[in-house]
Amino acid sequence: MSGIKNENDGEDHFSRQESYRKLVPGNTNNEELGMKRIDQSNLSQNNKEYAAFLQEYNILSEYNLLRSQDLKGIYVIPSAKNPFIWFGVQFIRQGIYQGGVFRFTLTLPSNFPEGGCPIVIFQTKIFHPLINSETGELNTIWGFDEYRRNNRVWQLIQYITKVLTKVDSKMTPINEEASLLLETNFEEFRERAKNCVKESLNQVYNSPTSEDPHYITFSPYDKELHGPIRQDIYKPKEGDNKAIGFSWVQPGSLQPFSKPDAR
Repeated sequence: MSGIKNENDGEDHFSRQESYRKLVPGNTNNEELGMKRIDQSNLSQNNKEYAAFLQEYNILSEYNLLRSQDLKGIYVIPSAKNPFIWFGVQFIRQGIYQGGVFRFTLTLPSNFPEGGCPIVIFQTKIFHPLINSETGELNTIWGFDEYRRNNRVWQLIQYITKVLTKVDSKMTPINEEASLLLETNFEEFRERAKNCVKESLNQVYNSPTSEDPHYITFSPYDKELHGPIRQDIYKPKEGDNKAIGFSWVQPGSLQPFSKPDAR
């Protein structure tokens, strides 16, 4: 369920309940398609079904590319019902919002990979110069003044982490109040940010706002349920206490091999 690559994953990196189980039909030369974006501009207008397959293939390859990146503290997964909507949760590990757990949705353009920058909307309220206080939408222009076809979704995910861990007064603001406080009254800005962190933690275990099976949820620690798993994680593995390295002394003594016996 995350944008972090799992070393135990097999070849089937992504399980879909619906259309992602479809196979992309072969091209006219019966060539095998690699995991990269496919240009849809050369497709004939009357081959809409093939174009839909290619678009889903492009989305799948984009997600696999995201999973291969070392994006720490952030989890992302496409919706099981709508491949254009991705659910995400950002855990902030440093900076003014440290400790916050912020939910967001990322919506791809309907003609992806064309159509410009995906839309990022935070479900958790965040007082930030680049986040609309009413809608929760993130201003992506500061990081992507022109989102091109060769831009990647993982770069946008990385941008989310960047703007929440390091707030820059030079940011092109969408929340004027936050921007003004950041420049003129940093202590007040810090206090507003900390309140957002506290509120986000109070909402971690809230009921899902979506019935989508891929919506990321968390449950409180249950000693009976999670205790045995925790013990197994901390349990020393067999062989952990074995001595390692080489012995350079005579067996049964402290006599080094390099020193001859005294006569």
